[in-house]
Amino acid sequence: MSRREVVLLVSRALAMIQLISAFLYAGALPGEFVSLHHYTDRISRSVALPSDYYFQSYDRVEIALYFARIAGLVLFAFFFWTCGPRIERLLLPMQEARDEAGSTPE
Repeated sequence: MSRREVVLLVSRALAMIQLISAFLYAGALPGEFVSLHHYTDRISRSVALPSDYYFQSYDRVEIALYFARIAGLVLFAFFFWTCGPRIERLLLPMQEARDEAGSTPE
């Protein structure tokens, strides 16, 4: 297996792991929306406790963070799936670069 094939294989595997993680986060979103709806409904019916306002705000922040995580993971997966020269250098640096970094002057 050539160097390029190894890098492509590892890069695609990392991309798939990130996509699976994004799908897991997306699967948790409906529960967060149900929780947000619950507290918003209690507040709109004027039977809210002070904690309902807290949890409504908490759920809004949590949903925003879920979307940010999903977007970051999908972006990460896209860059690793395309496997450009930067990713190749990141995953498998050139042998000469490692030799130069580890050599001592004589």
